[in-house]
Amino acid sequence: MKYKILLLFLTVNLIFCGCNLKQEKDYQGNINIPENGIVEKSVFSQIQENNAVVTFSGESNCCKYEWTVFGDDIENPHDINLAIDITEEPEQVLLNFQSDDYFGFSSVLSIHLNSVWDCQSAIVYDSENNAVCGASVTGSENTILNFTASDTTGSFCIMPDKADSSQIDIIAAEEKEITTENRISTTKTNKQDDYLTSAEQVSDNTFSIGNSNIISDEDDNSKSSADDNRIISDGSQTEQDKYLTDPVPEGKPMPVEPENAEINEQNQYICTFSVECSTILNNLNELNSEKFDVLPADGIIFPATEIIFYEGESVYDVLQRICKENNIHMEASWTPMYNSAYVEGIHNLYEFDCGNLSGWMYRVDGWYPNYGCSRYQLKDGEVVEWRYTCDLGNDVGGGYAVTGGE
Repeated sequence: MKYKILLLFLTVNLIFCGCNLKQEKDYQGNINIPENGIVEKSVFSQIQENNAVVTFSGESNCCKYEWTVFGDDIENPHDINLAIDITEEPEQVLLNFQSDDYFGFSSVLSIHLNSVWDCQSAIVYDSENNAVCGASVTGSENTILNFTASDTTGSFCIMPDKADSSQIDIIAAEEKEITTENRISTTKTNKQDDYLTSAEQVSDNTFSIGNSNIISDEDDNSKSSADDNRIISDGSQTEQDKYLTDPVPEGKPMPVEPENAEINEQNQYICTFSVECSTILNNLNELNSEKFDVLPADGIIFPATEIIFYEGESVYDVLQRICKENNIHMEASWTPMYNSAYVEGIHNLYEFDCGNLSGWMYRVDGWYPNYGCSRYQLKDGEVVEWRYTCDLGNDVGGGYAVTGGE
């Protein structure tokens, strides 16, 4: 009798514990949207129950589109019309959602264009020409527009962002209720060392932020800008320097050696900083299955936010501080060959986690520097974006930084 009671107790306990264990996310592939556009409630119920990640694919006027749906975002499963009418015109895309109701959850919409847009980002406008949100621009051969669709009824227009690229992410930040109170302060005291790991090792990674090369500011063929204390390249250099750095394009800042950097905490400036991985949403089949739980549903790890930094600090210095103060995991190593820090992983998303050509890159004011982030000395007002690439930079407009071209 005692054994039966014990067995019953263990059985109930296992069932109880099993019900409370958080189910890991699981990518269950792609589902084609039916001709009438309606995906039935039972499908969404199953996605919710399995905590699955699923893409729904459709096509309109030769434009492929995909909805990326996370099961843990679904609260009230019901029939949903996922069909969209898409019209691609020169430098604009017109969308008309066929759904009469809101989905009840946010989903990332990816639109595969048949053309290539020469821009870094795009803006989504509603029928009254109001900017609704920003869209990231990815894609290696043709442009892919990615944005979080919270309003899934009516008509919208997507156009390249011709203004400051930071405006896109600022709009996205406003959607997440990022205010001036969320700005990163230099007085925060969260010093959890677990969020940063450094190692003295050489990396053979091929991304520009890691094995990019540094041009010494002792070179003669460079000049200073009137409004910039950094040394600015005059474009006359034709060979690599001692750190194997390809020539820095004309008009771009020359790298500053970390050992030569002079940080003055008396002078504080502002830059705009963001971290995103939206390219992974276009390559879910390549993502390490263990990383679905850390993948943000909208691809945004740290939305564009104004950050205080000190005179003389590098992009790497600021990234370190942001990650520590916001409990964002970040791992980096030091590469002596390039005299540079190399960022291996952010938010537990590492190089090679989404294919053999994947990893982290950074760009400043739309340019992907061809040298490491610890060599880039920040200037007041610059916009810094950390982006995850799944195609050696080609899908985020930074392939030239890896191949050495411009």
